[in-house]
Amino acid sequence: MIDVRLFATLPMHSTTHRKHFEIESCSRLTVREIVEAEGLKPTDIHIVMINGLHGTLESQLADGDRLGLFPPVGGG
Repeated sequence: MIDVRLFATLPMHSTTHRKHFEIESCSRLTVREIVEAEGLKPTDIHIVMINGLHGTLESQLADGDRLGLFPPVGGG
């Protein structure tokens, strides 16, 4: 299983509105595929973290991975 967490405003923009879920791992699954399956646009994602390390939308995931997705954040 892959542990997925959507942070900040991402759950509001996803089709499922989930903040946290698990997904069955399968061969060559990429971050982009999870993003699109949740109804998010790649431009919604600014930071990808896989097991605490920076990743990309093209990063492949493996069983047991922890994926965190963050939108662009503003403030001041």
